[in-house]
Amino acid sequence: MKHNKLLLLPALAALLFNSCEEMPIQIPELSVGDRKVLVEELTGVRCPNCPDGTANLVSLGNQLGDNLIVVSIHAAPGYDSPYPENKYDFRTAKGTAMANFIGQASFFPTASIDRRIVPPETEPFLPRQMWSGIIGEELDKAPALGIFMESDFDAVSRKLDITVNLAPKTTLSGEHRITVLITQDSIQDVQKYGLQIIPDYYHRHVLREVLTQATGDVINEPLNTTTTVEKKFSITLPADWDEKHCSVVAFVHHGTNPDKEVLQVEEKHVIE
Repeated sequence: MKHNKLLLLPALAALLFNSCEEMPIQIPELSVGDRKVLVEELTGVRCPNCPDGTANLVSLGNQLGDNLIVVSIHAAPGYDSPYPENKYDFRTAKGTAMANFIGQASFFPTASIDRRIVPPETEPFLPRQMWSGIIGEELDKAPALGIFMESDFDAVSRKLDITVNLAPKTTLSGEHRITVLITQDSIQDVQKYGLQIIPDYYHRHVLREVLTQATGDVINEPLNTTTTVEKKFSITLPADWDEKHCSVVAFVHHGTNPDKEVLQVEEKHVIE
């Protein structure tokens, strides 16, 4: 019996030794979220066909949910000046500059999808027939980085403070820019639709203000997997902006001509 106990000692020692070995730590891969797609619609209150484009985007948004983010820029040449009956002038200087930076448009309705140039087109603004297919292609791409936003809105002062954190999934070389803007949804005002003037049309995803440069702020910090990049912005919302329908949109994109493609976009409601 004693002999059998002695035989068990080496096996027990080996078991104890193995149980004390240091096991490698598994570091989880950074989750940057789903790929989201930015649609920048070029429109105007005098554009008779633009409401059809907007309706198309609303339908796509209902299908895709938060993965589709739409910004309506009232800078369609010849169609963007308000009627005397309009309560609002949706034009902004930065909005017009941003539209010009994206590219030229010669037909309406039109929209850019992640600012891609898709042959045979030579500009990022694409006809409505192409939107759905290009959006699908963009959604199939893996996101190169995550965009995470926090906001704090003071209802008394109406000051909105925004913090945007960029978390690259891979090392990104070359020039990259960030654009941050405010949109407002569901604004009732005059709009031409076909041959009619609609007095109480619901304007969707209206660009209200761009907080960065219209062409985007150059990101000087390195974009790699070892750190995040933090950007802060503030704006005081005008009294006639309904904060319940306002959102912050932030996106990272290239900034050289002709490559201005959007890598990722995020949206956060001012009032959750």
